[in-house]
Amino acid sequence: MKATRANLLGEFTGKLDGLIYYRSRQTGKLYARKQWEFRNHPQHPRFRNVQQAIFALKPSQEYIQNLKDYLWLYNKLPENDMRGVHAWTNLFNKMMYAMQKAMPETVDLSTITRRQIVEQNLPCRSLKTAIEAGLLPLVKGYDRFRAEL
Repeated sequence: MKATRANLLGEFTGKLDGLIYYRSRQTGKLYARKQWEFRNHPQHPRFRNVQQAIFALKPSQEYIQNLKDYLWLYNKLPENDMRGVHAWTNLFNKMMYAMQKAMPETVDLSTITRRQIVEQNLPCRSLKTAIEAGLLPLVKGYDRFRAEL
């Protein structure tokens, strides 16, 4: 939901009346959203374990930079006009879940390791191979994203 500044300071960000106000760095627009509340869910432990395993891979700085560069090109795609990705971590998650969906018998995200990625030559090894495998959309100049995980 986009917020309009009705009697708010121009640079106001923070919490007020159950809403969180923040400014997008990319667009400069002010946004408001409901304050998040944690609700216990039976799938939460599995999701937590998957997220911990994914980020325990600790991608290299070059890989992260490739993701950040790809993110900019990804958001420029016409099909992502109003729903761009804001951070490289979101893109990394999207790629990993797409890989699990494409290879359910090979990939279990809750137990994935760097060793498994290297030994099985999984497409997430580099951003270029992930794009070629169809895990992420094709962008112009994708062949330069060769950094290893």
